[in-house]
Amino acid sequence: MPSSSRRKGGACRCCDNDDTKTFVSTLVGQLMSLQLCSSDEEYISVAEAIASSSSSSLSLDEAPPSKEDLEEIVLTLVDYFEGDVEEHDAKNMIHTVVMDVWGDDFAENLGWIDNDTADSDEHDDNEGNESDDDDDDGDFVGEGECQLCERAVKLTRHHLIPKTTWSRIKKRLWNAASAIETYHSLDDEISHEKKEFTRNKLEKMLGMTDISDIPKDITHDSVRSYLFKVCLLCRQCHSAVHRIHTETELATEYNTIDKLFGDEELLKFGKWASKQRPGKYAL
Repeated sequence: MPSSSRRKGGACRCCDNDDTKTFVSTLVGQLMSLQLCSSDEEYISVAEAIASSSSSSLSLDEAPPSKEDLEEIVLTLVDYFEGDVEEHDAKNMIHTVVMDVWGDDFAENLGWIDNDTADSDEHDDNEGNESDDDDDDGDFVGEGECQLCERAVKLTRHHLIPKTTWSRIKKRLWNAASAIETYHSLDDEISHEKKEFTRNKLEKMLGMTDISDIPKDITHDSVRSYLFKVCLLCRQCHSAVHRIHTETELATEYNTIDKLFGDEELLKFGKWASKQRPGKYAL
């Protein structure tokens, strides 16, 4: 574990000012999003230790840290979570923390994140907002056979990755981009153990138990296509999907048609619905 002023007892001297307290609390949130520690106490302890790992120990009473200080923190983060966090992922985390503490301009001056990437992300978010207006999940989009109960009815479009989770899932995919590339570059037979290790790492980073359907190459187009996956359901089946599972469960565990329709409770509902009259949803 990285050295910390806590190791000799007493309060961590790196948290004596508001900026550093914010740095630590935001870093704790970043670590928690990737499920990298086993307890709240470990998250806080690690974040404080990492914040005090640079040569200046983030003494921020007079000025923000230099780029060299932050790069030192990045390397400490990579070193502590060896095998779980790569330099690209660590820079993304620290970049997010820096934005929260010292603002967008300070973070942009680090030169760690491509401006084209940020612009494209904003564009993608705007596209998603526009689709919310024109094509909400609850709106009828046509007529045909419900993919769950198989009745010929009016249909709604169900986003397999719920829109409320898009920003979170997109961020996780970009943070895991280098690990995803590594995973798909490994030969199943020659590097079986390393590939299995990388797969476990990705499942932890993405919060998923099955990563077989994530994009093999993380680009703006591939991420957008992944988020926009849909299936067509009748109103009753669509409501059942959201009643039975939370948005997070749908995004991480039931994010394909096969996974969704492999759920016993949903299958049971679909069989029941198939015997019901469609009523106001009839063609």
